[in-house]
Amino acid sequence: MKRTTVLKSAAVLGVASLALAACGGSSSTSESSAAPAESSAAASEAPSSEAPASEEPAAVGVPLYLVDGNTGNALGEKLPAGTLNGVKGTIPGAENTQDFKDALLGVNPELIDFAYAPESYDAVIIAALAAAKAGSDAGVDMAKEMVAITNGTDICNDYAGCLALLEEGKAIDYNGRSGAVNFWDAGDPTSASIGVYQFGPDNTLLPEVTYQQGEIVPEGEANPIEGEPQKGAGDGTFTVGTLLPITGSLAFLGPPEVAGVQLAIKDIEEAGGIPGFDAIVLEEGDSGDTSTDTATQTVNRLLGKDVDVIIGAASSGVTLSTLDLVTSNGVLQISPANTSPELTTAPDRGLYWRTAPSDVLQGAFVGSLVLQDGYTKVAIMSLQDSYGDGLNANVTKAITEGGGEVVANDVYDPKAADFSADVAKIKAAGPEAIVLIGFDESAQIIQELVKQGIGPNVG
Repeated sequence: MKRTTVLKSAAVLGVASLALAACGGSSSTSESSAAPAESSAAASEAPSSEAPASEEPAAVGVPLYLVDGNTGNALGEKLPAGTLNGVKGTIPGAENTQDFKDALLGVNPELIDFAYAPESYDAVIIAALAAAKAGSDAGVDMAKEMVAITNGTDICNDYAGCLALLEEGKAIDYNGRSGAVNFWDAGDPTSASIGVYQFGPDNTLLPEVTYQQGEIVPEGEANPIEGEPQKGAGDGTFTVGTLLPITGSLAFLGPPEVAGVQLAIKDIEEAGGIPGFDAIVLEEGDSGDTSTDTATQTVNRLLGKDVDVIIGAASSGVTLSTLDLVTSNGVLQISPANTSPELTTAPDRGLYWRTAPSDVLQGAFVGSLVLQDGYTKVAIMSLQDSYGDGLNANVTKAITEGGGEVVANDVYDPKAADFSADVAKIKAAGPEAIVLIGFDESAQIIQELVKQGIGPNVG
């Protein structure tokens, strides 16, 4: 069943103007359904959506809202059955079609989540198209083509079709597996979808998802593209490196992201490769998380392999810690999952790009979703890092500007051994709903919420 939600709103949040337009959709395996919300900060007409009540599992206790860092089947595996029943979560990204899921499963049959696989796939395809248009794999040359190949007049949806148009001299607009990208000069997409997912009684995501399209009109200064070509430029081989989470707090995102990269390279090779290059080589690497120096070690190893582009990291904090190392060596970097607003204008020599939208979009959407569901006294718990801080700020802004109140805002240490004091602070505020912005420590926090009687499905 497809659910279509009508959404009319516009909100000004931080460094961007945000306009959301409705985009209904459905998918069929590991995703779920929930009604997205209007940005209450700037519109009075509420969205409408209807579905049979039997298909909408209702959470009791204090409603819990999750975000892209913790919405996934991997979270449900760590919790007692029924804990997440009815819980809603948001993930940026367009609908994962069944044919794309099947292709990803062909690469990795063990996948249980598909989050950010489309963005990973598109990151590789966009890099290859940039190299084809530039006739060069130098990072600075590819970076100069990124805006052009995602904002042209001739829309194309796959590598082979886009390459054919390029060879005809056409101005392409790549709309890939993650939807329209439409980069602007600072390396951010100006268009993206947000999916609202919902967990069922077995703690797995239900098969229906409601999608909405968002547009971000950017503000601020883009960094100029500058520097010398990377060491491996012009060697005849297009070398892709990955800096993705095989270990660490976002390890559940690693498998779908890696599969997306592998599938993209497979599709490029089947289309005949990149004109002017003898081969495409993949060098995989683990990003770990910000608690280790795994990412720095991986980047140094990838630089030693003469990579032309690095896909990653997933964690905004990891990217910020390695950004100078990557870009000072002239290497193009494209993240499929970084959402921290801080990265929009971070010093990057014009070489950093991302196929996931800034949390200016997700934050507005999450805050509006909570308000739309009827909760005006909201507590927020967020991990202390650039991702958590940025998303927290934008959720808070959407709630307060929409007429709600953030009754407690707890920023926690994700490496803490115990979260009882954090949860006690939330409980004391008596919230009607809780937004949890976190990574794999979310399972421990949810268990503590339940223990103290303010979790979902308690009471």
